[in-house]
This record gives sequence, C-alpha cells and structure tokens, in this order.
Amino acid sequence: MGKYKMSMSKQDMMGEGTSSICRKGVCMETGTEVAIKVYKALKETHKGEDVRLQKFRRQISVLKMLQEPFGTVSDETLWHPQLAATKPSKLFMSLLDYSKDKSGTPAPDPTDGVMYVITELAQYSLKDYLALRRDQGKSLSRGAVKNISKAIILVVAGLHAKGLVHLDLKPENLMMFNGRLKLIDVDGCVPCGSEVSIQDSSISFSPCYCAPEWARFLIEETESKITVRPHLDVWSVGMTICELATLDAVLKPMYANFLRNGHSHREAGFLFMDWLGSIAKAPIPKSIERFDPTFHQMLIGSLLVCDHTKRKTLAQCLSDSYLESDKEKVANHTSAVEHSHSEAPPLPVHEKVDRTTRNRIEDTSSKAPLYKGTLWKLNTDGNPQDPTHWLKRDMWVAFNGSLCYFSIKENKRLVLVDGSKLTGAKVTPLVGAAREYAFRLQCYNHDEHEKDVNIGFSAESPEEYTKWTGLLMHTANMDGAIQTMRLGGDVAAEIKQFRLNVKNRRMKVGEDKKDQFAPVFKAKLWKVKADGDRRKQEDWFEREMWIAKNGSLVYWSKKEDRDLVYYTSDDIARATITLIPNDDSFIPWAFQVHLPPIGEVEFTPGEFAAESEAMRDCWIEELKERVAEPR
Repeated sequence: MGKYKMSMSKQDMMGEGTSSICRKGVCMETGTEVAIKVYKALKETHKGEDVRLQKFRRQISVLKMLQEPFGTVSDETLWHPQLAATKPSKLFMSLLDYSKDKSGTPAPDPTDGVMYVITELAQYSLKDYLALRRDQGKSLSRGAVKNISKAIILVVAGLHAKGLVHLDLKPENLMMFNGRLKLIDVDGCVPCGSEVSIQDSSISFSPCYCAPEWARFLIEETESKITVRPHLDVWSVGMTICELATLDAVLKPMYANFLRNGHSHREAGFLFMDWLGSIAKAPIPKSIERFDPTFHQMLIGSLLVCDHTKRKTLAQCLSDSYLESDKEKVANHTSAVEHSHSEAPPLPVHEKVDRTTRNRIEDTSSKAPLYKGTLWKLNTDGNPQDPTHWLKRDMWVAFNGSLCYFSIKENKRLVLVDGSKLTGAKVTPLVGAAREYAFRLQCYNHDEHEKDVNIGFSAESPEEYTKWTGLLMHTANMDGAIQTMRLGGDVAAEIKQFRLNVKNRRMKVGEDKKDQFAPVFKAKLWKVKADGDRRKQEDWFEREMWIAKNGSLVYWSKKEDRDLVYYTSDDIARATITLIPNDDSFIPWAFQVHLPPIGEVEFTPGEFAAESEAMRDCWIEELKERVAEPR
C-alpha cells in the first residue's frame, strides 16, 4: 500500500477499536485525503486471528456490494421508489482500495503483513453534531429534525434493500462526507435471515439502541439464537432519530440508574437489557411529543413498536405522512437552505463540528479503579479564589464510573458522585481559582428532589489535569459502556450466568416474564435527600414507590417523565434492612437499606420512612422476603 501516506500524529487518529485503528492519510498520486483503517496484528495466532480476517473480508465484500446499483428486491416492503432515484454512493461510504494478495483477494499486504482498508474521509459524525448542539444549548428546529430523520431512514432503508442488517446503528455510525450523511462500520453487517448466537464474537451492539427482541435473545435462557431481520435496525433508527429532539440518548437515564449501586458497566448493561426486554411500550419522553406531535406519532406508530411483527419497515416509513409533508426550509442566521433527503444538517454560521476520536475498547468489568490519584476539592459553597477553601483528597474513579474519596473523618472509602449522576456531566475549566489546574464538575440530577452537582477540583500538574478531566468526560459520556458490547468470549459466559440468575429470580418471584417491573406492593415513602440529615425536616421528600414483580424497588420520576429503578432485585437481595428509632429521625417510622461494599466502593445507606408503623412493617416484610438467604 505504498501509494498512501498515513499520518501518525495524535490529532489525525480518527478512532480505535479492539481489532482496528483508523487514521487520516493521503493518496500520494492524487493528493486526496483518505481514511486508512488498519487491522491490528495479534501477538499470537489463535481463533481471534480468524475473526479479525473474517471482519476484514466482510467489510471489503459489503462495501463493494453497497456501491453496486440497487437490484430487484424480493420483499416489496423493503423497497421505496425514492431508492431507485438515489445513487448508492450517496448513501454508503465509498471503498477506494484495500490490501490484497497476488490474486487480488483481500488479504494482509505482502510487504508488511498488515491488513488495510482505504475509504473516503468523513468530516464528523452525527454524534459529534448533536454533542455540539447540546453543549451550545441549541436545539434543532422541527425542519432540521425532519430532514435529518429522512436522511437516516433513507440510508438504512437502502441497506435493507441490499439484503443486509447493521445491528449496531447509532449516531456515532452515521457520518458526514462532504455534506452527505452516510453509514459506516459495515463490517458487522450480516445478511438478512442469518442466525446469530451469543458465541458469535464478530457481532457488536449498543445496549441503549438495541431492540427489545434483541435484549430478550441475550437474556432469556430459551433464546439460544436469533434470526436477523431488518426490524432490529428499525428500532435502532427510532432511538437514533429521537436524539435529534433530545440531543442525547433517550434511554441513558435508565441505563445510568443501573450503575447506581456499584454494578460494573457490563453488569449494568445486562440489567438494562433485562428491563428493555420486558417493556410493553416504548419509553419515549413526553418532551418529544411536545416538540412535534407528528414526529412523535411516526416514532410510536412505526419505528418504536415493541411488538416487532407490527413494526414498519424503513421503506414503508419513507411514505409516512410526517416525512411526505411539505418540505420545510431550514434557515440559519444569514440564509435559508432547502435540504434534500441526504444533505448535511444545517450548521451554525461561523462554527464547525469537531470530530471526536472514536474509541471502542469494550468494558472488561474489572473491579479495580479506573484511575487513582490526588485532587484538591473546593469546599461546598467555598470561594475558589481563597486557598484555604481547598482540601487535598485521595480520590479515584471506581470500576462503575463513580467518583470516590477516602474520608479521614469516617475512615471509609466513600462515593462522592455516583456513576449514575456522572452521566451527562460537564467538565469545564475553573478560571480565576487560587489553584492553577482547577476545573468544575457539573452534573444534572435525574431526580427532581435532588440538587444538581456543582463541585470544584484542582489537579497538581497539567498532566494530572488532562488525565482527570479526560477520564471524567469519558465517564460522563458513558464511552465504552453505553456504546458497544461484543458477543462471544467472556461476554457469552457472563450472559449465561446472568440468564441463570434471571431464571432463579423469576422462579422465586413466581411470575412469568411479562410486566416484570409492574408493582406488587405500592405505597408512599418518605426519603432522605442525598447527603441529607434525617433529623432535618427540609432533607425529607415524599414519593410513590413500589416493589416490582421482579423484586426491584421502582419509582416514578417527574423530572425524567418515566419509571426509574432505584434498587435492582440484585441490590435488594444483598441488602440489610434496619430500623431507625423515632427519636433519631424527623419523620417517624424510618428504616435504612444498607448495601455491602463492592471493591473500593462503600455506599451510604438509603434512608426511608413509611406513613405509619403498620406500613413500615409491611415495607420491611416485603423487602426482607426478597433478601437472599445467607449461605
């Protein structure tokens, strides 16, 4: 591949996964900028080498096939006339070159033994664009949402018309190529009608975008294989275009909730999919309906339909009244540009979208801290300019994404900000502080009764500042956890164990698999705010909570406009329940729920109070019924 020059600078590294790395390069003959994907060499030859070669050849084959003209489609529900008028090169990333052997077969390059794929160069992803708008606090117009939705639906309808299913559709995998929205990461595509098992390590997916039936395939013991059909992608497209209105993953709050009490990202992913597989109605925020009722109707009536047999194909969605209504002109500050079905979304004047490096290293579920070090913490309500208001702390980011510290006062390792609160957090420089390498951590709280987090920190060196802020932003975006899981290997073994746990839990509860989060015991509970004092009236609030069929403790979040899980059934199973004397609490009939420590993390007990002594007895009885018997 000597005719290409690959940039080795840090800023020109475009992304990295477990099996490959992508860098910016240039064609020496034409001067054209290109993307060069390099498949990593393995230290030892084993089964992983076969998977790597399989993915490489699959990508070449798929990219070639995608550029061919559309042929006859046997399933008429996968075809729309608009596809006939669209060139495949306008929908799919173009393959320019690849390493091959003497016969022309895709293979490692003879000169260095490395496998290369050369494609056209993308400028940024849809994820990058939505992150920019979110950071700016600028929502998209209804016209822009419609145009981009149509572009996404058209692109993936084209993939399905080619007889392929993607299985990992999300904003990160839709990119802009010189003003055209195109689909990438096609090496994971599989032919429609193929069967996939949990042992297939060539398949990746993203929990917050996968369909309920995919979740059931992973979690249900009876589902050993799944037949891949376009309806799996249709749900993912629905979740993706939801973000055009919300600017963030719609199901991220629920995913984050499963991180609350110490689960690793992988465990949280399994718990999330157990929940997703049980839903009977798409959990779409009401804010989407308020944003655009016709957009909302397309989502709930065509795309995000839990019964996949009633879900429409994307070709059918192209005829939806929402997309076929009068074209809208999207205006920026100086001009109005009418956008066709696959053009770039309108960008703010005088601003560009910065492309984010795509890091796709999967979670290893290690219980060890992600990073340990020293930070200076600003006192609550402290003055950043006063040096005496800063205290030095030993701190670390735990395996579940929680920010923890060692409390000298209590001689314990405690959680300062749990992983669920860190999702969506902002990390910004703290200008004018007494300490040089200061930054501010701001976290949106999903609970309407809890305050948002706003804490000042300072590192001891520029290197530590970069390390801490980078890691916190990585955690806030849930990178590597919410984004990608890969089947096969350890994941397959852990899925099997989780399936067994689910089976045992359902046998204990005595319920079928439907409506697992429906209430079996429901009543009002008072709860102490995070970091609150149970002896103070202002630190208590009341909410309706219930114990679900599957043993979880659930509540309705007014702020998120959805049910959220406070304690999972696994949390309850390992909890200790203790009574609080009435003279030691402002609200009488109080009790604590203690969770045992996990690794480096100790948890502050949850403190609740019932409406009467009799109701407290009922709550204690219901909870203790679900606590696992000591071994």
